[in-house]
Amino acid sequence: MKFSYSLIKKFVPEIKSKQQLVEALTLHSFEAEEGPADTFEVNIPPNRFSDAASHWGIAKEAAAVLSLSLKFSISDFQSSRARNSKRPKNFKVSVEDKNSCPRYTAQYFENIKVKPSPSWMQKILKDCGLRPINNVVDIMNYVMLEIGQPLHAFDYDRLSNPSRMISNESQIHLNNIQDNSIKIKKIIVRRAKKGEKITTLEDKTYELNEDVLVIVDGFEKNLREKFAKDSRNVLAIAGLKGGKGPEVSNKTSRIIVESANFEPASIYKTSKALNLITDASLRFSHGLSPALAIIGLNRAAALLEEIAGVKRGEQFDSLIKPLPAKILKFNIFEFNRFIGLDLNERKAEKFLHRLGFKRLKGSEWQIPAWRLDIENHQDLAEEVIRLFGYNQLKSTPPLIYLSPSGFEDLIVLRDKIKKTLVGLGLDEIYNYSFISEKDLNLGHSWGKEVLELENPLSSQFKYLRPSLAAGLLKNIEENFRFFEEIKIFEIGKIFFKIDKNINEKNALGIVLFSKIKNKEPFFELKGVIKELFRQIGLADYIITEADKSDWLRDFTSGYLIPPTVLKIESNGKIIGYLGKVKNKNLKAETALAELIFDDLLRFVEEEYGYEPLPKYPAVIRDISFLVDYFQKIGEIMQSIKNVSSRLIDNVDFVDEFDVREKVGGKIKEDKTKTRSLTFRIVFQTPSRTLTKEEVDKEMKKIILMLRQKFKAEIR
Repeated sequence: MKFSYSLIKKFVPEIKSKQQLVEALTLHSFEAEEGPADTFEVNIPPNRFSDAASHWGIAKEAAAVLSLSLKFSISDFQSSRARNSKRPKNFKVSVEDKNSCPRYTAQYFENIKVKPSPSWMQKILKDCGLRPINNVVDIMNYVMLEIGQPLHAFDYDRLSNPSRMISNESQIHLNNIQDNSIKIKKIIVRRAKKGEKITTLEDKTYELNEDVLVIVDGFEKNLREKFAKDSRNVLAIAGLKGGKGPEVSNKTSRIIVESANFEPASIYKTSKALNLITDASLRFSHGLSPALAIIGLNRAAALLEEIAGVKRGEQFDSLIKPLPAKILKFNIFEFNRFIGLDLNERKAEKFLHRLGFKRLKGSEWQIPAWRLDIENHQDLAEEVIRLFGYNQLKSTPPLIYLSPSGFEDLIVLRDKIKKTLVGLGLDEIYNYSFISEKDLNLGHSWGKEVLELENPLSSQFKYLRPSLAAGLLKNIEENFRFFEEIKIFEIGKIFFKIDKNINEKNALGIVLFSKIKNKEPFFELKGVIKELFRQIGLADYIITEADKSDWLRDFTSGYLIPPTVLKIESNGKIIGYLGKVKNKNLKAETALAELIFDDLLRFVEEEYGYEPLPKYPAVIRDISFLVDYFQKIGEIMQSIKNVSSRLIDNVDFVDEFDVREKVGGKIKEDKTKTRSLTFRIVFQTPSRTLTKEEVDKEMKKIILMLRQKFKAEIR
């Protein structure tokens, strides 16, 4: 924003040079730089437009920073001084939208002598980028530059003048209107009506809507209604631009000066909607104090008397109750603790006084009405430290104890998992957290446990995913035609409801797909999970067949084929599921696993216990047999271990073979409902090498147990 150095110098005569002013402002207040000739520019922060977007505001800052005297005070213009007052007959102001216009002040002036403004005023206007027009308009613009309050002047005699407001075609209707019907001169502040138009001072026409706040000519009601469509009764767009109708001209002898306060959001929206940015709209959209309205009006009145020789009339002010004073507490001990200084109270008090703050009693301070940016003790502390000087603050390390967060552990584990899975030949993918109803495909209704969006972008993004499986399987469906095998994984959040509470957890999903003959994605995936657990340090876990009561409660297992669903447990808690996928669209075997990532973090061990390599070799035997189709694999594994827990080191499920007869390429229903399972049994002891006879003896016990307990048929 441009400023005139001459005007600042007039307010603070002791300033030595423009360079001194610019350096002081940059160091203590705002970024500033010297401009050509008598100007300089200041970058005003958005929260300081209320007090600093004016020459008085910058002069006040400069005087406070440099500890100089300020020769201009706006307090002289805070009270109403309507000397030679003459109230115009039947002149009224009505504010219909008080929320958008918290304060509206206006004053009548007569005996105007419109002429060019003084050369000193024209120079200041030109320095700040404004074009001098005449003494009345120039005074309005000068007051805005001087104290930051935009004003506007209306030609009083052109208010409530139908010949000004209607088109030539409508002139015939005036014959039916009595002269006394237009005696009531009235200004109304309201929302525009749809279709209303205004032609501004630059001869540009704008069509308005109900969101635009306008100043309208409230001439007699039936006349206004008759010519409402003509819309020439719109005097100005509030806070932005005046209309051409009541423009001040060389013939003007009486005026109404408007000085108002408008709600920032309303002015900002109108400015953007009309693509109309003015000096007034910039100030109003950032927010001004309602207190400035009467100050600006009184300052303009003083200049009009001095320069244009006017006589003042009475003022109108929509503000009934006085503005409440803002009072905050400032404690020097809290300040020193907050900032880290040892500043004495007297010095801090001196800084605040120089900025216009007034001490009441104790630690209470009254905030100037135009300082809208001061809201709390911290803001007051900032004012003190600004004048003290940021450059005088010493750098000291914080005296706090820093400890690593759990979130960091989560990142480390995520990176380790990604590195391991990529090393095992898998590719990482990212999917949306939103899925469709079709993508759920759970086999039964989850009711209110699945989170449904109230206003989804489309039916494809109707739900928050309760499982990573939906996205992973969709990836396979869209790509399996182009690849012989696909190995992918995803780490992301899943969402669900428990007892009306919304829950979200980090999860890990893995899918393996293969068209290659003799490839078993299910068993390969099981091996991937075991290797993953080994790499991340999860030692205490077990993979067993899931009970129906287990997997029916889990979202992931809804995508899997019973009874091949395996549960993964650690420390007595189910942390995931593994199994073959039920999906008619996939033309080859697909295996899916999903693990709760947050649970993995709880159970992994950062330090590994040392176990010496076995001194004696192991003996490995595979055994295949037919059992009932729905027999639990986990129960069989545990029973084998129990036969000879002293000699058996490990039992693993390695294969399943579909023995049902195929007819015409399709599987024929097997009335016996059996399946062929293969287990691998590892015999080993830490003290000696086992003989063939010992292992054969144990195998006979196992076979006998399988036949008796599970009705197994050894193959």
